[in-house]
Amino acid sequence: MKIKINEKVFCFPPYISTTWDHIRSLQVETDPISRTDLLVVTLADNVKVKIPHLDQKILQAIFAAHLKFIENGAEEKIVSQGSQSTGIPFKLGIGNLENLGAALQHNPEQKDMPDMPADMLEKITSIAKIVGPEEAMNMPKPEYGCNCLHCQIAKAIHNTLPQDEIASNEEDEVTEEDLRFKVWDIMQNGEKLYTVTNPLDAQEQYNVYLGDPVGCTCGDKNCEHIHAVLKS
Repeated sequence: MKIKINEKVFCFPPYISTTWDHIRSLQVETDPISRTDLLVVTLADNVKVKIPHLDQKILQAIFAAHLKFIENGAEEKIVSQGSQSTGIPFKLGIGNLENLGAALQHNPEQKDMPDMPADMLEKITSIAKIVGPEEAMNMPKPEYGCNCLHCQIAKAIHNTLPQDEIASNEEDEVTEEDLRFKVWDIMQNGEKLYTVTNPLDAQEQYNVYLGDPVGCTCGDKNCEHIHAVLKS
């Protein structure tokens, strides 16, 4: 029997011959005795097959074939089986992660929905790890206390992100409103009287009065200059 590795089959005699959908994961370990790399193939039933003495070219070919299997949506059969009970309206595959948010919407009526199959969530998080944290970060966040389809998937994906990256993203987040009220220089000229100046154009200047009645020399009673003073 010859070695055969493609996006459907992984045949490496005398160690293993199967299709990729029967394989859970691949990883490389170092043999503590020989100090050489071992390819560890974890099957769907968690049985581990170890293949020694593989050069880098063969290792790369094996991992590339596994990735190709995922990209071609070979997990569609799993999703199709699960959809009969969960009503999942999408197919898994590389490049589809950014579309999950658009395909699924938060549904409060499904807040008590049963948990999705664990193997299906594992497939989703595996794809999230492959496409990277930036794409996963763009996935809408789950709503607190909701177990609808959207929230289950969003929760699983966001749980794959490093906590320090999540914290950094939250700390750096600046709203449009924050930016809007930082474009004016504000100086108090008297009791309840302020001068608001555009820092990029000193000729653009307004006087704001916060007494009774509140007003601005621009003539608008609800202008951004008044709001800027109130926010200062």
